[in-house]
Amino acid sequence: MEKNEFFPADLVLLASSEPKNLAFVETKNLDGETNLKNKNAPKGIQEFKDIEEVAREFEGEVVCEVPNDQIYKYEGVIKTANGTKISLSSDNLLLRGSSLRNTEWAVGVVTYTGHDTRIMRNSVASKQKTSNLER
Repeated sequence: MEKNEFFPADLVLLASSEPKNLAFVETKNLDGETNLKNKNAPKGIQEFKDIEEVAREFEGEVVCEVPNDQIYKYEGVIKTANGTKISLSSDNLLLRGSSLRNTEWAVGVVTYTGHDTRIMRNSVASKQKTSNLER
């Protein structure tokens, strides 16, 4: 993802342009807060220099919980090609509707798309508004 774009799906952060694989995210579309939250790649994921290196060298599988509506809770595991298991938490999850700020690029693995994303699971149908005169 490039800076200032909205994430189109929920994804687990693997690498970013920042030192220690940090990514700064604005979540005002999710919780109304305009302050930046820092997300990070899971401990145990090596630091990559650029996007091409991530695509070329990362091999693994993400095993995570079934889709739910809990924005601040997430549990999962990355099983790497060499058999290592790396724990995942909500600090590693970039949610659909949030946007990347103060970070040039970020790369992640998509975990939920469409109606399975956290923001879609939290949306409710709006009530039909009618005036007193119509009632």
